[in-house]
Amino acid sequence: MSLSPDMACAVAIWVETLLYGMYTCLYFEALYVMTKKVSKVTSTKIFLGTTVVMHLVATIHIIINCYRLLRAFVLHVEPLGPAAYFMSLDRWDNLTHNALICVMTWLGDGLVIYRCYIIWNYNYYTIILPVVLLVVNFAVNVYLLYWFDHGSASEYPKVVPWLNTVYPLAFTENVLTTGLIALKIWNQHRISTRAGIVDHSSRHSLFNILRIIVESAMIYTVQLMILIILYPLQNLAQVIIQSAIVPSIGIVFVLIAVRVHLTKSKTIFGPSRIGIPSWLNDSDHEGGDSDRRVKMTRSNQETEDTDHTRTTVLSPFRPLDDV
Repeated sequence: MSLSPDMACAVAIWVETLLYGMYTCLYFEALYVMTKKVSKVTSTKIFLGTTVVMHLVATIHIIINCYRLLRAFVLHVEPLGPAAYFMSLDRWDNLTHNALICVMTWLGDGLVIYRCYIIWNYNYYTIILPVVLLVVNFAVNVYLLYWFDHGSASEYPKVVPWLNTVYPLAFTENVLTTGLIALKIWNQHRISTRAGIVDHSSRHSLFNILRIIVESAMIYTVQLMILIILYPLQNLAQVIIQSAIVPSIGIVFVLIAVRVHLTKSKTIFGPSRIGIPSWLNDSDHEGGDSDRRVKMTRSNQETEDTDHTRTTVLSPFRPLDDV
């Protein structure tokens, strides 16, 4: 049974509505986690503010899609049918729909790059390529949005190469930034393991943080991979996946905060602040848990040389207070 254009458009909005409901539940849970302790760290405020803006964008997008659904399937504004209505890219609601997808993508990509920048100790060189890819992606999407509103069918062949770059650019940038984050955390985990300061009995370790970040990021990455496959085939299932992108991007970021918080609640020996966001630390004074763990580590040292090694091994990796 083939998927008709009308059915693809209707299912796409239904799937987005379902994911938006899941996103909203996770959003309020993450909002509680992020705001339960006041933080003066600038990067924490940036992550909190961007998270709120992303949910606002997703909310506007679902409202626009419900409006499009009513006009296409109930009011029958387009005589040629619902699919023809959705394909009229110069309509203000369809143009807004595409623009909000772009905005959500830019916010998500920008936030991942910022997280990568923090984890790599504010090293500008690390994020040069991801930033270049983001700028190129921004330029391509702006050009396409302009063409949707002002272009003509005769110009379509000229636009095809630009359309073909949208998903590969986003996929490359996402894989690159997530890979850089994973590499840094994994390297620090290895260093900490060799120094003997890793609490293997704790579920709130750098390795678990790495797993949570990678698994959460895979939601968006897999969607992009599917779109890269479906788009050249002109398969209508791409319409469904594309609509799911907006809430999925939001889910990725709030899911990380919620999962890390839940992991912390199951930790036996208490959380370590190495690689943990500041909004997940419940200590009344900054660094309290970290200081206690360092003291416990030092008490088990046999020589000053070993003590020095175990203390300084933490310094190359900036805590993810700001992540």
